[in-house]
Amino acid sequence: MAITRTEARGISRRRWFLALLLVGVGVIVAGAVLAAGRDGLVALDTMRSWTAAVYLVGGLAVAATLGASAVNRDADGGWVGLQVATGTPRATVLLSRVAGRLVMLVATFATWMVVAAICSAAIGQGGDGPLFVHGLAMLENMVLVLVVAALCSVALGPVASGVVAAFFYVSCLSLVNLMAASNAEVIGTAWTGLITTLYLIFPRAITSPMLSEMQARGAAGVAGAQLEINGNVVLVPAASWLTVLWTLAWCGVIAWAAAASFRRRALS
Repeated sequence: MAITRTEARGISRRRWFLALLLVGVGVIVAGAVLAAGRDGLVALDTMRSWTAAVYLVGGLAVAATLGASAVNRDADGGWVGLQVATGTPRATVLLSRVAGRLVMLVATFATWMVVAAICSAAIGQGGDGPLFVHGLAMLENMVLVLVVAALCSVALGPVASGVVAAFFYVSCLSLVNLMAASNAEVIGTAWTGLITTLYLIFPRAITSPMLSEMQARGAAGVAGAQLEINGNVVLVPAASWLTVLWTLAWCGVIAWAAAASFRRRALS
């Protein structure tokens, strides 16, 4: 717990973290101001799409950066070595460092979600429950990005770790889209078996009901472009509870793999 608190406090003081947090808040507020000048569904879509863009783009930036810094530079600089020298098992040190970063990721999304709820209420949309649920869905997606980046940081540099984690999330999202296209029978049946097998094995990006509905209408903006394959618009369904639990389980497995691999990592 001491390592977790130390890591969380240290991250909360870093300029890049505060900058990303405040930029996200600013974009959400800007979306609310723009939505206030519109009416009906257009206003609702504007508020939601701008906020969803923050959850995706800002969330990726925060999660990838947090995870990518879990080991590499601090291990080479001696800070992680000092934590291990206290007698704490290596696996515990790594998991505590990841936990501290998860705390800050949750704090980031909590801040953005509260600001979004206040802005939604201010423009007459109420607390906007669907947008809140979407925030939780994206938080889980970003937890996946963070633990993948942390795993990579055991062996790779921070930039490479962040890039690999972002591409891993894109791959998980692509797998969900391919499965939706396969179910809609708009791609060749020869690929169905492979797509289904990969879908059942690997983690899946979480799609909220709000994003599914907006994506189908082409109103999600940056957060989710309308999926069109062979001239057909494909509806990407909202994630089931089984998918939510499956991806959470994968987050745990990846975190455990990071802790296991850290045991052989050389420290300065």
